[in-house]
Amino acid sequence: MKREEILSTRKRNAIKIERIYRILLSLPYVERSIYRISKESDTDYHWTHNTLKELEKQGVVGGSKLIEPISLFKIWADRPISTLFREYHIQEPKKFLKEVKLDHAITTYYAENQIGSYLIPSRLDIYIHEEDSKPWHESLIANGYVGKGNVRILLADEHVFWNRVLEGPLKTVSIQQLIVDLIREGGVCMEAAEILMERYYDRE
Repeated sequence: MKREEILSTRKRNAIKIERIYRILLSLPYVERSIYRISKESDTDYHWTHNTLKELEKQGVVGGSKLIEPISLFKIWADRPISTLFREYHIQEPKKFLKEVKLDHAITTYYAENQIGSYLIPSRLDIYIHEEDSKPWHESLIANGYVGKGNVRILLADEHVFWNRVLEGPLKTVSIQQLIVDLIREGGVCMEAAEILMERYYDRE
């Protein structure tokens, strides 16, 4: 197998695992069948079963029930996948985002500010659909400039849009996706992630 094929296979496998993590974290402490987790993650039964078995060895799940969500977030965050596509600098990014007609889901600073109100919304990180990359680029350069700035366009597996939060003025990724993205960002974002984990995943 060629190096490119090996890398492509590893990426597909990583995507499958992340999908399963995303589903497990949507309903912690709840028993679900492996079949249901497999279906919701759009991952084959074999992969789902093996992933759960590995997590069970680490004490994160019991059978198919997530029992240690904080541990799973740490495991997930240690599996970074490159998602950065391009960077831009535009004036009034929030206003721009409210007016844009293209589908998306925001994460990190602006998303946390809307949900948790802990971070200053200093940079707008936007997940987009790959097929929309050209119209996004055209819209962004019509309102600003290409280069390191206050807007980042992210490309990832389509499952990143699953369970996103549509309440509020801006569309955000799911709580679990937001938390893992904040952990990966580090610094004060880690503090924000810890607050959200306590709010949404504390058994008490």
